[in-house]
Amino acid sequence: MDRRRIALIAAGLVLFAGVIAVLRTTGVGEPVAATSLSAPPPTSLEPYAAEGVLVPTAGPPPEQPSGLTVASGPRRLQLRWTGDAPGYEVKWGTDQLDRSKLITGPVVQIDGLEEERGYKVEVSAVDAFGQRSAPATGSGTTQAVRSGEYALEDLFDQPDAPDPTRWRLASRGNCARATPGQEDDGRRLVLSSNCAAAPATLRSRTPFVLRDADDLGRFVVETDAPGGDGELILDLVPGPVSLVSGDALPPDAVRLRVATSAGTTSAQVVVPAGTPTSVLRALPAMEPGISHRWELVFRRDGTQVVFDGDVVATSTAVPAWREATALVSVAGPTGQRAAISLIAFDAAPASAPAWVPAPEVEVGVAVEPPATEPLKALPGVTGGQLRMALLHTDASPEAPSFAVSVAGVTVPLRTALPGAPWRPVAAYPMVADLPVEALRVTSSGKLPVTLVTGLRVQATHVDLELTGSFSGERPKVEKEPLNGRERELARASGTVLDASGRTVPEGAAVQRGRMVFDLVLEGRPGEALAGLAGFSVRVDDERLAMVPTASGGPGIAGRYRFALTTSDLSLGPHMIEVRMFGTSGETRSTSAYIPFFVGR
Repeated sequence: MDRRRIALIAAGLVLFAGVIAVLRTTGVGEPVAATSLSAPPPTSLEPYAAEGVLVPTAGPPPEQPSGLTVASGPRRLQLRWTGDAPGYEVKWGTDQLDRSKLITGPVVQIDGLEEERGYKVEVSAVDAFGQRSAPATGSGTTQAVRSGEYALEDLFDQPDAPDPTRWRLASRGNCARATPGQEDDGRRLVLSSNCAAAPATLRSRTPFVLRDADDLGRFVVETDAPGGDGELILDLVPGPVSLVSGDALPPDAVRLRVATSAGTTSAQVVVPAGTPTSVLRALPAMEPGISHRWELVFRRDGTQVVFDGDVVATSTAVPAWREATALVSVAGPTGQRAAISLIAFDAAPASAPAWVPAPEVEVGVAVEPPATEPLKALPGVTGGQLRMALLHTDASPEAPSFAVSVAGVTVPLRTALPGAPWRPVAAYPMVADLPVEALRVTSSGKLPVTLVTGLRVQATHVDLELTGSFSGERPKVEKEPLNGRERELARASGTVLDASGRTVPEGAAVQRGRMVFDLVLEGRPGEALAGLAGFSVRVDDERLAMVPTASGGPGIAGRYRFALTTSDLSLGPHMIEVRMFGTSGETRSTSAYIPFFVGR
């Protein structure tokens, strides 16, 4: 039976047998969890079973993981082992094992470690009730971070990463954030997005310049794998752009597209003309949370994709430009989160333009330039460039003429890339050169920009680059990514079965007598989970069972099967609620709802 996500709505419920709703409070736009404000949730549970309810019980402890290997990397260790437990506890440290995380898969990467330092590690299997196996032990020594090899390189290990003199973040609206990594993402850059299909793009202010040699240059990015049905995209675009939206590549752009789908990963060189690529070998499965090195290599005879040192794809495409804007993007159907350890240019030397902090840009659309309020000049600013991406529904074959009114000064808005296609529902890159008299801000510190047009258009992205001098302090960055801010409990999925253990078909009713409820708690691959103290099971708000899951330490995940009586339930719809509790008072409890019908 298909498992579906549903939302619990106060006005009513649409019920389907055997489906599940998980309500959380971990991000913007998510449903509100049904948690009590009158008392904190418990962090330990006592077992309970109502009359006629059969609950699962713990068996022997799980078997010790086998085949533990420890691979070293720059400031990190990668651990792999073999086992079939629902969860694992990983501990590490130098003299003492004073750090730990709970995960559900047999692979993990430990980041933010000291260079060339020896670490001890332990991995214990954890069953559905929190019982631990004997630990598998190992050790490894981290590698030093090599530097000074490239024309441009950034390890993103500074506390205020990304460096604003080197990078700009581009996204639609407030969909993305670039922040320095903390704890498990230590000494890396976290690029996060909370908007479906909207890419989060990091733009280099330093141009990528080809060498005059057979090896023209290479664009290097070290990051973890894209999430489920996600993409990692490396673009090189010859023009003043901040992002490239969708598959409509600008003229002469070259793209490396890494995509994950249905557990497989593909890498492809994409150019506007559709030059075919040849995949030389199948890519291995990409474990979430594990870093890999991607290189887009340009030669006079074509382009290569290098994955962890091996060539995996080639293309006959050769850049038609000498200098381009470099973009690194992540995108996915539900937003993405990627930790970046390195971006580097193995290319001709180049420098970023002088950095001047830009004010927030406030964009509107009007047929005529609006009147402006009294404005104040920006000290030290001598000019600027406004970059914009326009989304439209115009069916004209070519882009019309546009202008922008900036602080009361009207200037032309031109295409950033001559020859870029003017297509409906595809972002069109444009740019305007701003004189110093246009660079004045409101009392709230915003630069007022009005797109002067009668067309229905939307500015999906606006980026302002200023020229001049600046001697103040850098603005502080947001310290928290848009997602992954806290460790969550495992996610629940459930199925309603009949008395013989067969799945009840969708829309069918459970017959009076006995029924079986199959509950699965699991985590996303590559993500650390919060410790699980246990969960309760209720039917129509009547408590039927309490199951502790922390007998030997915090639980993680597992599978549980309950036998329930339906003899006393009325005909029609009913609701099972599974409420999960963490072992820490800082962990938010989570409720899952499983509707079912009772028939004659």
